[in-house]
Amino acid sequence: MEYGDGFVSKEHRELARSASESADPLSVSPLQISIHPKSANSPRSPNRTGSSRRSPGQGSPGKGSPLKCERHSHSPTYGHPKKGGSGGKGTWGGLLDVDDSHSLDPNDPNFDSSEERYHTTVRKSTTDFLEFKKNATIIVEEYFATDDIVSTANELRELEMSGYHYYFVKKLVSMAMDRDDKEKEMAAVLLSALYADIIDPPQVYRGFCKLVESADDLIVDIPDTVDVLALFIARAVVDDMLPPAFLKKQMAALPEDSKGVDVIKRAEKGYLAAPHHAEIIERRWGGGMQKTVEDVKAKIDNLLREYVVSGDKKEACRCIKDLKVPFFHHEIVKRTLIMAMERKQAEGRLLDLLKEASEEGLINSSQTSKGFGRMIDSVDDLSLDIPNAGRILQSLISKAASEGWLCASSLKSLVPTPRKGSFAR
Repeated sequence: MEYGDGFVSKEHRELARSASESADPLSVSPLQISIHPKSANSPRSPNRTGSSRRSPGQGSPGKGSPLKCERHSHSPTYGHPKKGGSGGKGTWGGLLDVDDSHSLDPNDPNFDSSEERYHTTVRKSTTDFLEFKKNATIIVEEYFATDDIVSTANELRELEMSGYHYYFVKKLVSMAMDRDDKEKEMAAVLLSALYADIIDPPQVYRGFCKLVESADDLIVDIPDTVDVLALFIARAVVDDMLPPAFLKKQMAALPEDSKGVDVIKRAEKGYLAAPHHAEIIERRWGGGMQKTVEDVKAKIDNLLREYVVSGDKKEACRCIKDLKVPFFHHEIVKRTLIMAMERKQAEGRLLDLLKEASEEGLINSSQTSKGFGRMIDSVDDLSLDIPNAGRILQSLISKAASEGWLCASSLKSLVPTPRKGSFAR
């Protein structure tokens, strides 16, 4: 007889135990219904810490008892979470927990080294930029105090953070805007000196974009922001640092109600559209400077004319050195080339001067390339006054490259645009 008096045989108990041990711990266990007496005045919570087992000797309730049924797992493991833990067996534990520290563990099987490199790079970039901002402010302050272009250029180069130079442009101009005309002119001269040789053209462009975008903030502390910033932009266009197309692109990108729009309109209609605007713009702040850009250009023209007459390369090189504007030597190259194009008989002598200055290290290769590059950019305008300007310039480039003092591969390709009366032949 296998069953008797409500007892389970030994064989069935062994089968039940075996099935319990081999069951999947994540599967739902069969539920045992047990009945406990409960007082109406002291209800038991299923989450309460106390044990829900009946004490030995407690009788089974009769059929039809109003007492509730409670669920109990067959597992002997205590299911409540440990102190500070994610949860006990059979609980959801820490599935929805959030770790605010978000630290990457190299031992994690899901660890991605590229993600770690990304976070490291972001942290380093932020630190580098903050350091550059601090140094840029110091450099600008020192420049306004010393008026030393060479030292300022060297300090900026030594930072070795060319990707942040746009911020230097923004900081230099914004600090000058809140000072006298002397500092404004100094800032314009420094930008022209550093352009292309120290600060890449895209960085200058981006710096002025940032300035225009921040016009609404600048005007809070600088009431004449619209006029002063417009003049800085016009000056950058005249000095060949910003293309005229900068104005249209910024006008299209800015919100209609921003002060930046007023700045662009003032620069275009108030300064660049005026007759003889280049001379007016360059002399606007010149009263506070002992040596303005216009003065330097005049001295360059004088030394070139004297050299064409005398042919004394040694004296011409001495005059170039006495100008003490090494970061403005691209202007010497440009004006020498223009004179060579205008005076065919003096072409050979003028090219010999540039060759001598390059070989002696007086004019470095960067300034030489920049001067030729500016000529390429302005060839369409030159063709209005110099017939076949494109062909002549191409010939000068070929001669300089063949003599070894110009790296032609660093220049943009010269693709002349035919104009009426200029490239007809």
